[in-house]
Amino acid sequence: MATRQKAEWPENAANKVQQKAEEHEHKGALDTLFMIRDLLFGNADRMEELAVWWGQAWYMVDSETAIDDSRNNLAAYWQGGGYDAYNTYAINATKRISRNEGVFNEIAGTMESCIDIVYETYGDAIAFISECANQIAEATANFLEDLINPFGEAANVIRLLNGFVQNVSDLIEASVRKMGDLRQMGVFLARQANDFSDVKEMAEAAGNPELWGVKPVPKEPAAAQ
Repeated sequence: MATRQKAEWPENAANKVQQKAEEHEHKGALDTLFMIRDLLFGNADRMEELAVWWGQAWYMVDSETAIDDSRNNLAAYWQGGGYDAYNTYAINATKRISRNEGVFNEIAGTMESCIDIVYETYGDAIAFISECANQIAEATANFLEDLINPFGEAANVIRLLNGFVQNVSDLIEASVRKMGDLRQMGVFLARQANDFSDVKEMAEAAGNPELWGVKPVPKEPAAAQ
């Protein structure tokens, strides 16, 4: 799984945007800042841990390997109905485990895609904060013009705050659409997960010692006369 880096919170830029939003009582901008800082990233770190768990479920692979090893070891020494019953059980068990492992990996892949969207959306939202702060700084840089026409400066700042809110809103809307597509895949995978194949019980013959026979040791070829 690729290493992801959460974008750092732009303290200075956020403070500038917040200061102007409070000064102009722009609730939309204040709510947007709060949403980005405290809600947008959500619990993506925990989700990433779960994705790793689903994608690296070691016991599935280990179980399949252990069963295959047992088949190979027994095949060298045993024969008969009891061995045949166990061998059939082992083959079916590895097939079911392999199928379940595939579902595990698909679930992990879907979760990783969701996590990527969260990281990208958070990073883009952070960039909008910095962009808005820079635009506000430019709009308020001309001290003489602000004194002559203070209402013009206020209108510019409000326009920039409105743009900031709209940009983040559009960003969230696009991300939600992507999440919606992945949610459909998640529903499909959830149905598959509910249909995980259990390993069937071994046939009774496998537990009957009378049906297990030791393979005869191959005879040495007779020496040439």
